[in-house]
Amino acid sequence: MTSPSPTAHVREQASPGWRDPLMPTEVDGWVRATAWASLVANALLIVTGGAVRLTGSGLGCPTWPRCTDASWTNTPEMGVHGYIEFGNRTLTFLLVVISVLTFLAVWRLRDRHPSFLRYAVAIAAGIIVQAVVGGITVRTGLNPWVVGIHFVISAVLIAVATVLVVRTRRASLPHVAEAERPGQLVGGQARVARAVAAVVAVTGALTIYLGTLVTGTGPHSGDAGVVARHTFDPYVITRVHVVPVYVIVATTVLALGLAFARRWPGALRRVLVALALLLAAQAAIGYYQFFNGVPELAVGLHMAGAAALAAVVTATVEKLVALSAPAGAHEARGPRPTALADA
Repeated sequence: MTSPSPTAHVREQASPGWRDPLMPTEVDGWVRATAWASLVANALLIVTGGAVRLTGSGLGCPTWPRCTDASWTNTPEMGVHGYIEFGNRTLTFLLVVISVLTFLAVWRLRDRHPSFLRYAVAIAAGIIVQAVVGGITVRTGLNPWVVGIHFVISAVLIAVATVLVVRTRRASLPHVAEAERPGQLVGGQARVARAVAAVVAVTGALTIYLGTLVTGTGPHSGDAGVVARHTFDPYVITRVHVVPVYVIVATTVLALGLAFARRWPGALRRVLVALALLLAAQAAIGYYQFFNGVPELAVGLHMAGAAALAAVVTATVEKLVALSAPAGAHEARGPRPTALADA
């Protein structure tokens, strides 16, 4: 049995083919771009879902997986509601394409950055689950409990994509790696940072989930017909919703004061400022819609803000945990000593 000639080996290395642009062996701009695309596309799904709800188009396609019993797409007879609902459904195909590209982008990085592959798989699996839950939403006539689950899944996907964005940037951009290196907070300050991260994570998740109950109690059911709504008292459930909001706002303000007083790293100060500004904007919109009969535009902005909140809360928690980790903590591993590493 003869071995390949050195010349053939050199030719193989010099001709990377189609794999290298789509499946790089180092974290590069393409990897970061797919991570960002996953984040933006899943946030866009919340925005378009809000448009479906607020225009009463939730049953614009009255069945699933087809749009009607006889057609996979909407028909002119279905009017604008059919176009809006079918347009929201087609976004799933874009999400699938992006998730496949994200998976390919991190596949050959799986040894040095194994978590990247786990995040990509989680995003892909979540999109499949999201499509099925969307179908159940239609089949159950926009049941508010199912609609709430539909929203929460999107928020979780945004959170996972955000972690992928943050960590691919840290793994490939030297100035980010330096600014966000572990061990910058030690001792008591590290413990405080992790406590802040825990409170922000729990209250952020509660804020988003309880927001779905408030929405499910409100007037925007997603269809002009008779649709089941939560039977909570709107005033009471709104008050319950704002309890974790007060806690996360107070925690963020205290953390900001500590971050500037104790000269925490700039990366932490910036993300805490972003979180504080977003919370202020969400609070303003929330109070406006509560005292003005929940107008559609305000509700839509609040839903978009919830998508942004899922991302910013996740980024805040991730950075607090990462920068308070022991010095030298890093996921990256050396490449395997075998040609299978690039298989």
